[in-house]
Amino acid sequence: MKSMGKWARRAFSGVGVGLAMLLAACGGGTERVTEFEPTRYIAFGDEMSVLTKDAPQGRKYSVNALNSDGTGIDCSVSTSSQPSLLWTQRLGNAFGFVFEECNPSARAVTAFSYAAPGAKSADFLAQLAEARVVHGPFGCNDLMSVLIGANDVIDLFENVYLADPTSSTAATITNELSARGASLGKAIAEVTDNDGPNIIVSTIPLVNLTPWARQLNIDRPEIDTPSVLRQFSDAFNTALRVNIPNDGSRWGLVELDALLQAGFNNPDNYGLNNVQDAVCDPLTWNTANCTTATLVANGNANTWLWASNKWMGWQAHDRLGSFARQRAQGNPFGCS
Repeated sequence: MKSMGKWARRAFSGVGVGLAMLLAACGGGTERVTEFEPTRYIAFGDEMSVLTKDAPQGRKYSVNALNSDGTGIDCSVSTSSQPSLLWTQRLGNAFGFVFEECNPSARAVTAFSYAAPGAKSADFLAQLAEARVVHGPFGCNDLMSVLIGANDVIDLFENVYLADPTSSTAATITNELSARGASLGKAIAEVTDNDGPNIIVSTIPLVNLTPWARQLNIDRPEIDTPSVLRQFSDAFNTALRVNIPNDGSRWGLVELDALLQAGFNNPDNYGLNNVQDAVCDPLTWNTANCTTATLVANGNANTWLWASNKWMGWQAHDRLGSFARQRAQGNPFGCS
């Protein structure tokens, strides 16, 4: 299976990708017979897929847009100057789905999020079990998405590697992350085998690109933080990829790691002018309370890659959501 390379860069820059290219990449290979028309959408994951359930509902671990008079958060804003939707909202909107947590027009709820702050890859099974209890059996008319695992890398680096930053510790953690990525991939495969839903799976971001990693590299210059975190991120993603079925009929892969790498390496091509710093005020980094009114001096939510020190901003969500939509509409999803 080849890296997305050029396709990832095109997706990040908003250039359309043809159906033939989509099917040639990972997660494709069978012709669509009928249009995929899912009846509900269920999202699983961590901070990158969270819409808060507590008031005000629909807040994100990104930059939240304000309403027109600036008095409150508007979770549904989606304009060229404020592409503030989560990637899951972008995906859901392609099929007319509405999340309960962001439903200002009081429409019928057809999208459900079980993503949670701090969630790790092992939590996917608990999220899945909760969804199954609430929504009953899954089937071929269901669309799901999974983006989870970045907290595994962050936790093991902070709490294990930094306590003993040796090559031996790094190797042990690399093996552990490979095992976790493999377990997640197998769990996703089991869902598609047994229940038949259609699943969009995303790789995790390259954690070494985050402002958190950049600051660690400054604070601990004796440690090669970028290389170690890249090794950890790649270990998880590689194991995830190789343990997911490869026919594309029930799953589609979107490679967030490649998308962020493309934007980081060539920011001018993607309308970005800052790919190193967090645009949100540090006081909001560990909350879902960052808004366009709580940015750092000279910060621009539309042109900065990172919202907080660990989580991506608008543009990355918009590009990932666009690519996920292309996958869901281009892969041979549905009932075969």
